Amino acid sequence: MELRDTFSDRNNIDRLINIFQKAILDSEERIQDIEQDEQKGIQKFSLANEVVISNIRSSIFRYQKEIMIATYTAGYSLEKFKSEYIKYIKNMKLSWHSNSGYEQMVRALSIGILLEIDEETFDELVDLVKKDDPEDYLIDYLIQSRHPDWKIRINYNFPRPYGFTRKIIEEENAEQALKLLKEYVTKKWYPGHRDTGWYDLHKANIDNYYGYWSFESGALCKLKGLDYKELEGVPYFPYDLVAEGAKD
Repeated sequence: MELRDTFSDRNNIDRLINIFQKAILDSEERIQDIEQDEQKGIQKFSLANEVVISNIRSSIFRYQKEIMIATYTAGYSLEKFKSEYIKYIKNMKLSWHSNSGYEQMVRALSIGILLEIDEETFDELVDLVKKDDPEDYLIDYLIQSRHPDWKIRINYNFPRPYGFTRKIIEEENAEQALKLLKEYVTKKWYPGHRDTGWYDLHKANIDNYYGYWSFESGALCKLKGLDYKELEGVPYFPYDLVAEGAKD
């Protein structure tokens, strides 16, 4: 089992996974305690109990995201990665909002497409989008891959870097689309996230680094039927997720 990303090492990533797993268990225990207090009419916080619980659920969702990505980075099997993805979706249903969760939804839809996840799970994501509609071209395109009647709106919530994906999607020539995808992964995707909390984490604090992956790049490659073999070894591209699906 080899690391899929060599910025860190296996021991460090496994240590992080264990930390995040313990944080989830501790957080779930806190929720149980607060729910019991609520039943007894006890209010220990300045915020309402339900608000505190919602905030804790958001933290659990973040921890599960980090476990899921770290599992992929560490080189664990795609089956194990899938099990962590299912947990991620379960927590996402309790915490996701479009005003702060664009990247989360793009990631969730993209991985679902790459894993060829069942319709019920995929439609849980679609229901979240229907409920709190971000009106976004890339999200619409990803959903339309499973729901052909889904309308695509010409809007990007975050034009940098995601606006570039429209060029890839609308390019009909496969060879040119592949060149555009490679340009997106190698020149657009990572620099386009410099405003995020995880940007350059491997430089700022390698002990907390769990991986950088452009899962939407893999989903676009799969949906467009592009030659994924040309992207083997390209940083940030989830090569084996695409390759595994191509075996079917």
